Amino acid sequence: MFSIRQTSPKSALRRLLQRFSRDEAGSVAIEALIVAPALIFTLMACYTFFSAFEAKARANKANYTISDYISRQTDTIDDTFMGGLADLYRFLNNDGDIDMRVSAVQFVIDQDENESFKLVWSYATGGYEKLTDITLVDIEERLPLMADGEEVIVVETQRGWVAPFNAILSEMDFEDIVTTKPRFASQVIYDDGTEVINDATHEDSDDSDVDTGGTSTGSNSSGWGSDRYGGGGYYWWW
Repeated sequence: MFSIRQTSPKSALRRLLQRFSRDEAGSVAIEALIVAPALIFTLMACYTFFSAFEAKARANKANYTISDYISRQTDTIDDTFMGGLADLYRFLNNDGDIDMRVSAVQFVIDQDENESFKLVWSYATGGYEKLTDITLVDIEERLPLMADGEEVIVVETQRGWVAPFNAILSEMDFEDIVTTKPRFASQVIYDDGTEVINDATHEDSDDSDVDTGGTSTGSNSSGWGSDRYGGGGYYWWW
């Protein structure tokens, strides 16, 4: 006499899964079709993100290069000098579509102990416009702590970036702002090529050190100081 053994659906499903897990038969072509889309998407995503990080790092380092070079200038700089820096920034980024703005900002404490930032000069190329006393407030949060009368060079740059695969990331603009103190003098003088002396610190028009051939924004002085970067002494004039 035969007996019929009843099996619960749960047990049958468990045995089916166990047989499936032990089964090593398969089709390479079918498995490749299943895995290939995920693998290709992962490779595209990795390449895109690494490309974005590389472009951002390149733009940031190029800005620091420009800022450091300007901070080392002891002679008057002009529009030709600035145009060369813009070309250098394009070369370092391997991109012709760039925006750059260079400004000198001074920190001032008046007789009433009111603290404020004063725009000394500004140069802009590309999509940027020259900084003004009104628009200076837009970057005040990015300026460092400064002593009374101290100046810093502010270099703002922006470059575009196009993702190699638009399905993952869209186009981006990488913007960098770097502030640097002049290294070998208290300020960097900029001549914009006009015939008007735009220097609030010069009250004496008979000063023989003033070049009346152009706008020399800054003050002239000389003296001896210590180089905090190299530990030695240097003679400065501006």
